[in-house]
Amino acid sequence: MAIFNVDFPEDLMSDLLDTEFADIAEEALSEAAPILEKAMKTSGRAVIIHEGDSEMIESIKAGKPKATKTDAWIVNVGPKGNSKNHYYQKGGKKKRAYPVSNALKAIWKEYGIPGRQPPRPFMEAGKNAAQNAVIRKIQEVYNKKVGAK
Repeated sequence: MAIFNVDFPEDLMSDLLDTEFADIAEEALSEAAPILEKAMKTSGRAVIIHEGDSEMIESIKAGKPKATKTDAWIVNVGPKGNSKNHYYQKGGKKKRAYPVSNALKAIWKEYGIPGRQPPRPFMEAGKNAAQNAVIRKIQEVYNKKVGAK
């Protein structure tokens, strides 16, 4: 959901350091993704106002790192699955007629619903809170892989 770009100079690392870029990128993202996941959940809990939102916050998970067709390495961190909560309507409790994805609920929370719900952004705040720790973790993995101190 939130965009976080880290550029590794692939040619420089492969040629000068005799280290496989893919190995470093995969391990660095594997170790850094849980930091972003935790920060997103923390910032999300600060904006929830009812029980249905807490289910969406708990569904935030970090995926596995993978290489794209252009040889970039990515890992997705965001809400997964569908909501299982009920909503209340005049006249009593009624189940949703269709599943609502937790990703859609996160978008509604982040940007609001015109005329119905003001925005309560949390994804950008989570990304910003995790940024320095993620960079430190990536640097730590890089140093360990290439033998730097």
